[in-house]
Amino acid sequence: MKAMMIRLKPLADHWQEWRQPALRFGGAIIFLAMLAILIAPAQFPFLVGEPVPATTWFQDSINSIITYFVEWAKPFLRAVSAGVDQSVRGLQLVLHSMPWFAFMVLVTWLGWRLSGVGLAILAAVSIFYMAASGLWIKSMNTLAMVGVAIPLALSFGCLMGVLAAKSKRAGRVVEPCLDLMQTIPTFAYLVPLIVLFGFGPVPGVIASMIYAAPPITRNVMLGLNLVPSELKDVAAMSGTSRWQTFIMIELPSARQQILVGVNQSILASLSMVIIAAVIGGFDDIGREVLVATNKGSARFGEALSAGLIIVLMAVLIDQLSRAASMSDTLHRNTKQLRLGLIVAGIGVILGFIMPMDGIIATTSNIFRYSESGINDQLSQFIASYGIILDSIKNNAFIYALLPLRIGLEKSVMTMTWGVEFTDTGKLIYQAVVIGLFAVLAVRRQIGMAIFTLAVGYILYRGFTGLPWWAVTGGVCLAALSVSGIRLALMCFAMLLLITIFGHWADALYSLYLCAAAVFICLIIGCPLGILAAKSSRASRIMRPINDTLQSIPLYIFLIPAVALFQISEFSALVAIVLYAIVPIIRYTEHGLRSIPTQLIEASVAQGCNFWQRLIYIELPVARPGILLGLNQTVLFSLAMLIIAALVGARGLAEQVNIGLRSGDTGLGLTAGLSMAFIAIMADRILRAWATKLGAED
Repeated sequence: MKAMMIRLKPLADHWQEWRQPALRFGGAIIFLAMLAILIAPAQFPFLVGEPVPATTWFQDSINSIITYFVEWAKPFLRAVSAGVDQSVRGLQLVLHSMPWFAFMVLVTWLGWRLSGVGLAILAAVSIFYMAASGLWIKSMNTLAMVGVAIPLALSFGCLMGVLAAKSKRAGRVVEPCLDLMQTIPTFAYLVPLIVLFGFGPVPGVIASMIYAAPPITRNVMLGLNLVPSELKDVAAMSGTSRWQTFIMIELPSARQQILVGVNQSILASLSMVIIAAVIGGFDDIGREVLVATNKGSARFGEALSAGLIIVLMAVLIDQLSRAASMSDTLHRNTKQLRLGLIVAGIGVILGFIMPMDGIIATTSNIFRYSESGINDQLSQFIASYGIILDSIKNNAFIYALLPLRIGLEKSVMTMTWGVEFTDTGKLIYQAVVIGLFAVLAVRRQIGMAIFTLAVGYILYRGFTGLPWWAVTGGVCLAALSVSGIRLALMCFAMLLLITIFGHWADALYSLYLCAAAVFICLIIGCPLGILAAKSSRASRIMRPINDTLQSIPLYIFLIPAVALFQISEFSALVAIVLYAIVPIIRYTEHGLRSIPTQLIEASVAQGCNFWQRLIYIELPVARPGILLGLNQTVLFSLAMLIIAALVGARGLAEQVNIGLRSGDTGLGLTAGLSMAFIAIMADRILRAWATKLGAED
């Protein structure tokens, strides 16, 4: 191995010398091939087809391994299932036995103790809403699952984080595992777990543990690695053992970072528990939202009422965990603490000795009446404006989504556009695209020339008509340009595996829907981010909205989309945009606010007006930060795509859902891995691009 590394070292040393020629040669080959397939695709069938045939060998092998493992480890799996199930049932029993008023008083006191009156009011309102809605038992069932999943996730994540921080070899293994755990779609976790543990709360709890472990693991690793080496040296000179140094020096120093990870893991666990409701077997609030949402506008009131419980639960847990992680938690004097504790104790006692079921019965009736009223109002709204909503949905699909999916070549028809895309029109289109490319290339605007050619080709053939070699060549050249040969080879291997899995067509559909959502997020989110950066008032208005959107579990975004546009591909797109737009807004604002004031003052002194400063100075300087926001928007879109399969999205998300419904572990995992590969490639390329731009600036 060492000899091989020595032989490869000269290759790496001369990388800068041959990278540019390699990029030019690869770009020329791709251009000529795209030109050939654009003009005469029938003459070059080998350029259209996939390089290797798909096989079901991987799926069959995974299913065989899972079946063998279930038979071999049946006693162990039953023991784990029984332990988790009994833990959930036990916590469920405790929560059911506690009166809602007593629980509200306890949580309100905790909010007051950690942050003050504001958080106490939020806690009281949230808990009262859960009880008053008549969904108290279902809310506590959800909380019971979260209460078991969080300790498991924190224990497992902390252990992995410490191991990775203390051992470089372990870190090299843990890092890619964390990447997969955070990029594999949430439903894909459930597919093998149903086979292993059956239906009920156990798969949901274990899936939540797996999904919520990476945030705490990464933050433990980061916190321990950021401990100053001077502190460790002082501890070593003082004669402390490695264990004493870890407990007394390193953990206290990393406390803040670890608590940030705890907050993120709690929210991730709650989000996954809600998603796990799709497998059924547990009467929780997620199941209530799922059933109501699937009825569309007929039960929008019930879906909204139950969805607000999930939102309030997520926001409350987020704020409580954030307050607990702050180093400046309120310090109250003994008299205040004693008084608060006495009041809370009296409230808990009153909750036990004075049942308030009559109040809840009245409020739940009011809620049911309000839900019926909301349903009626929405029905009237759809009856009045349904034509407009259908027009928006249909026009967006016919004139935007369908051309992106299958291309103008197939989507422009007399029955939809009112015109036919004739052979003459196709020749004119091809000539315009090639002409624009040539003009830009002659002016040495190579980046814009490639972008124009790619957009023109996609609009002509559609995402689902992209040949394998074009996507693979473009992605590998992009990776080679921004990073190096290692990332390019990794991208090539991942794209080849997607093809071998038999999910290439599904991957192109997922890429199309994700690209459409990201484009909409860019054209809406970037202006909003600029507005927030330039106006403190706009920033104050947008900040709580963004906080709420990022605290809401993914499934809630389906409720308004389905209520207005029914179950359709357009509804899936709306839900993805609502979830994925926040990062690009925040990173654009942060990037513009981080520009040095000296640069702004110099541009003003040179006589630049507002738009000149923004376009020629501020946006170019803020590009690395905006690219990181774009990276997060892409990852958020892919994460939401799997949930959108429930309301009309197809592609890889649909394959994962089919695997979940049919118990086909091989299908679900290979489709999930394919989505993970797309997310990892996008993440690595965009991060490398942002780093490169930052280094150039």
